[in-house]
Amino acid sequence: MYQGIIFGAVALLSVIILLSFRKVDDRKFDIFLKVVTIVFCAIGYFRYFLSDGFIFVMNGGWYDGIYYDNADIWQSILRWVYFTAYSVFPMAVFFKSRFFKNVASYITMPFAVLSAIFFEDYMVYFLSESGRGIHGPEAFRYAYFVIELVLAILIPLLLQIKYKHYLNFKDKREVINFFVGFPLVLLVTIPVYVPQSLLGFGEEVYTMFGGFHFGWIGILIAVILALYFVFRSRPMHDRKMLCMFLTFALFFHYNSLYLMGAPLDRLPFQLCNIASYFLLIAMVFNLGKMMQFCYIINITGTILAIAAPTFEQGAVSFWTLHYIVEHSLVLVVPVLAMALRLYPRVNNKSIKYAFIGFTAYFLFVFILGTLMNGFSEELGGKVNYFYMFDPVVAFDFLPFLSFAGEAYFTIGRFEFYPLMEIIIYFGFNAIWLSCYLVIRLIFKICDRFHNRRLSRRPWRKKYDTYTLPQEFDGNLAVVEWLKNKKRQKSCPQNNEE
Repeated sequence: MYQGIIFGAVALLSVIILLSFRKVDDRKFDIFLKVVTIVFCAIGYFRYFLSDGFIFVMNGGWYDGIYYDNADIWQSILRWVYFTAYSVFPMAVFFKSRFFKNVASYITMPFAVLSAIFFEDYMVYFLSESGRGIHGPEAFRYAYFVIELVLAILIPLLLQIKYKHYLNFKDKREVINFFVGFPLVLLVTIPVYVPQSLLGFGEEVYTMFGGFHFGWIGILIAVILALYFVFRSRPMHDRKMLCMFLTFALFFHYNSLYLMGAPLDRLPFQLCNIASYFLLIAMVFNLGKMMQFCYIINITGTILAIAAPTFEQGAVSFWTLHYIVEHSLVLVVPVLAMALRLYPRVNNKSIKYAFIGFTAYFLFVFILGTLMNGFSEELGGKVNYFYMFDPVVAFDFLPFLSFAGEAYFTIGRFEFYPLMEIIIYFGFNAIWLSCYLVIRLIFKICDRFHNRRLSRRPWRKKYDTYTLPQEFDGNLAVVEWLKNKKRQKSCPQNNEE
């Protein structure tokens, strides 16, 4: 029944939309499709707050004193590939990218169709009492997912029909990019609950400074360097698209946290959590000052979180992978955005933006956390935003400062730890300022290396990608420009014409 509603709605809407835009300028259709894509992403975002029992599908393992030994391989694969839609569709619609259009058309859309065919399998988990999200009325959950699937099929279908987009098998580069790039897209966008549903919860608990911890750091550095060297010579369009894709992946990865419930302490007010929102806003609206804030403040917080991680139980569990993926992307996105020259380098003015931004953030979470903890009984629990409300957690790695937690006073139901909060505020300011100085030192070293490389190849100085304006940005653009100049010199008559 519901499959017929979905496919019938897709067919009817496709005909109506294509007929409506048949004699209309393509730019208006572009705007319409972008709006539909934003609506689809918003639906996917809010679905994380709804109940979904699939988070407790574990192929063996203990969690909260309960042993889970249930697997649903087909549902895991369906969700894994379908999840790519939230990050792929914005790239396919907002960017001129044949790669993402191919992924949307030939991978994501077929799995959206399969998801519609196996609609009832999804609904078993959406309506399960074990889910920790909002348990809405059954009719609402059915209607919500029907609308989502209709849009998930409709968007790539319109891309193919309206723009006559097909995978060009005659273009070997396009085919190679498609088959090489899609597995990487799958890896980046994997839902954090899929590994435990396929492999089990995992009994091993990772430890700080253990083999896995160092391996994670090594892989993270290798990934950043690999992406930089692959994309540093690509046009601005491609570099922007890469960072935007990773930003969308980060945004949806972080918000999948709410599948485990949305208590007050999970609201996005920790420094690394709020980065998923700040980076998305900065990238979408091209806000250089906000990106500089993220580059200094959020990177500093993320480096501390990666250096001193708090791994949860279970090697491939929801919480362990969520921690790893979120902090990895919070580091990768601003580093690549700055390294690939999407935004100007941080400079001394950036210190002002970082100081003002961090001070505003600190005061906000201080006031909000104090109020919430004062009404913790009514609200259902305490919060520890920026780790300034729990002396034990705040000085876990610096026990010699634990005396600061003993200096506190109360006003009515509100507790204040003035000495501890002063230490945290000025301590973090000192850390991010040190991080900024290290970044500036790295810039100087890179500049010296770059100038030395140019001195060996002086012909590149005039058309150097390191300082080239946007219209000549990327080695490919430079090579094409030089070819045109050579062609003009060899054909002076054409040049005069």
